[in-house]
Amino acid sequence: MINIIIADDQILLAESLKLILETDKELKVNAIVENGILAIKKVEASKPDVILLDINMPKLNGIETAKKIKKISPNTKILMLTTFENRENIIDSFVSGADGYIVKDISPEELIAAVKFTYKGLHITHSSVHKILIDEFLKLKSRKNILDSNSSQLTETDLDIIKLIAQGKSNKEISKSLYFAEGTIKNKISSILNKLDLRDRTQIAIFAIENNLI
Repeated sequence: MINIIIADDQILLAESLKLILETDKELKVNAIVENGILAIKKVEASKPDVILLDINMPKLNGIETAKKIKKISPNTKILMLTTFENRENIIDSFVSGADGYIVKDISPEELIAAVKFTYKGLHITHSSVHKILIDEFLKLKSRKNILDSNSSQLTETDLDIIKLIAQGKSNKEISKSLYFAEGTIKNKISSILNKLDLRDRTQIAIFAIENNLI
């Protein structure tokens, strides 16, 4: 039996997901919670096999919730569930430790399969999400020589900032970790973007992953 928690502030949708999942005898939804804080408490208490996390939840969003869940229950598989195919959310989800990312309009059969595959340790992505991930990696791969050349310009502080960005930290959190003013961190991030010829924080996170900085 695969024990599941669903975290989604749309209760009717969550109940529908529960009904779909429990048509399969191997799946059992033990709880439905409506925000990230309750999700963390429930995971800590019951250590489920899989949790379905909505990205846009009140009190604590799915991405921040995923980070905390991986710390308190590293064996719990996290399947991000959203209505949005947002490029930045997709990258942030995987950086946060999510094991899969699916959109809510998938078929019941696909949902059940996604949960089972995630439980078995396979990284699951909806086809459109997979395309976004591949596109992002290809963009950076096509400029690998430029990145390799420019990365030599990075300082130790730059590398620390890149690692923290890849961990999903905000400018405020980075400033506290590195003992710089928040404005200084903002300027340093702009400098990093210029040095690496990158567009935004998402591409910085991908750069960190490709270069084994996290």
